[in-house]
Amino acid sequence: MVLPFSRNSIVLIILIVAVASILSVISYQFSTHNANEILNIASDDIRSNANIQSHDLSTIVEQELDKVTAILKTLASAPAIHNSEIQRGRDIINLRQETTSDITDGYFWLDKDGKLVWSSRFANNGSLYEQFKDTNLADQLYFTIPRTTETTYYSSVIESSEGAPMIYISMPVIGNNGTTAVFRGVIVAGIRADTLGNFVKNQIPPGFESNVGLLDKNGIILYTDNQTYIGSDYFASEFQSTLSVLLSPNEIAALNDIIKRSLQGIPSTEDITTRGQTTTIAYAPIKINGEHLLTLYITSPHRLTDNVSLLIDQQRTFNLALVVVIAAVAAGISVLVLISNKRLAETVKLKTSELKMANESLAESNKQLQASNILLSEANEQLKVHDKMQKEFINIAAHELRTPTQAILGYSELIEQANPQEVKVAAAAILRNADRLKRLTDDILDITRIESQSLKLKMEMFDLNEKIKNVIQDTKLGPSDANTTKIIFEQIEQDIPIYGDKVRIFQVVSNLLTNALKFTKDGDISIRAEQKDGYAIVTVKDNGTGIDPEIMPRLFTRFASKSQTGTGLGLFISKSIVEAHGGKIWAENNKDEKGATFGFTLPITKYEESAS
Repeated sequence: MVLPFSRNSIVLIILIVAVASILSVISYQFSTHNANEILNIASDDIRSNANIQSHDLSTIVEQELDKVTAILKTLASAPAIHNSEIQRGRDIINLRQETTSDITDGYFWLDKDGKLVWSSRFANNGSLYEQFKDTNLADQLYFTIPRTTETTYYSSVIESSEGAPMIYISMPVIGNNGTTAVFRGVIVAGIRADTLGNFVKNQIPPGFESNVGLLDKNGIILYTDNQTYIGSDYFASEFQSTLSVLLSPNEIAALNDIIKRSLQGIPSTEDITTRGQTTTIAYAPIKINGEHLLTLYITSPHRLTDNVSLLIDQQRTFNLALVVVIAAVAAGISVLVLISNKRLAETVKLKTSELKMANESLAESNKQLQASNILLSEANEQLKVHDKMQKEFINIAAHELRTPTQAILGYSELIEQANPQEVKVAAAAILRNADRLKRLTDDILDITRIESQSLKLKMEMFDLNEKIKNVIQDTKLGPSDANTTKIIFEQIEQDIPIYGDKVRIFQVVSNLLTNALKFTKDGDISIRAEQKDGYAIVTVKDNGTGIDPEIMPRLFTRFASKSQTGTGLGLFISKSIVEAHGGKIWAENNKDEKGATFGFTLPITKYEESAS
């Protein structure tokens, strides 16, 4: 009889299928990861560009408006204007308009009664001058407000007589009559809202896909690509009803929240998703003389370029082909295994019958040999473990003993020729390094006891709060390295009675505190102890550099350290001590702030059970 399958063949086929499945999953995850990374890179690039553009454009607009304000100031202080020298005043105003013609529609001069004296728009049009000269504009805000306040006035959007939305900046002309200030009129600069918007839009580099918008500090639209909205109140019901045609209520609410935040005068960049399309909105305030007047907006849709889309498609095609190849190879190998198994089955059957007699005679010998092999295997494993531990001990000892030993030797040589003050410093250094050698020796001995399961606990009653205070006091009295970190003990309970080995618990708290000090320079460390659900809970929280993600999975194993100093034994020893008491130890990086938190628990019930 031919066996259709052997046990080894079945195991091999299962292994092949498992490997093929794992590789397929890895390939899919790799493809998804790459696609997400590409999307994130493209999105980050859009946000960065929008943020830079909004900042640069707001700065450019501020500079242009500052230039207009500076020109108004020179005109308001010009002697020709103060002395009502019409011809000279005309020439000065016309010349100033030429310097800002890319943004201003014109400058005009009103006398003390609000009558139009001259406008740069009359420069090449005498009939226009005859038509509008002496026009009374005394009821306009750009005249009444500077006359009343004697300060510069910045308007929102105002509909001009020509129907074009305008922004006005006006400055009073103030003279003096001896010691009395005299109002002699105003100088006004007119800026078309569409001219200002187009000026901003023309500053955007070619190829940067974005839209520009301007709002004043009250939410009045100064510029948008749809110029029919210029002059509208963004938050008015009329404009909000227009939005309701384009967006859902939730999308409108999200957009309104962004606009409200943008009007607070703080630059930022935010994303919003509407109709399945994500758009970055970057906004920046435009301030004149420190006063927030306008807010500039750059909106950039998140559209991947053709090259990025092609890259994603190629990656997915490659991964699909890889999965197909893996499946084909797995199927081919499985077929070959089955055919080979069928051919070998008969041969195995024949050889088995021939070897049966020999196997029976050797059975007893094999049993004895197997027993010997087991003993040899166990001895070999013990030798491997011993050899590994010996190598680890040599490595850590060579690394950690070298520094303090060299320091002790160096300072010992210094003592031979040093003066008394230097001897004192050298002796202190020798003491510190000797103490470091002692701690290293104690740690290695503890590791040996833990590995050999010979760690003994001397159980007794003690107050956990008192042990924590002792640790803090010993730490403050220890050698100083100019670390000004503040240690705070948050004592919640009056006392916390614990039944355990107080020396070992002291060692755990000292290890955690020393570890926090090592990674916290000039910061704060808080220690908290409390009782909850039959356990004492101790946490040590710092605001230092935190736990490196690379070391987090093996944080409590032997020699787990990325510090330039330390053996990486302290946390392993602490874990073994806490677990020997029936507790648990953990560590995590702080979520909303710098640093990390280490903690452990000790069961209080053990003392109660012992007392009973």
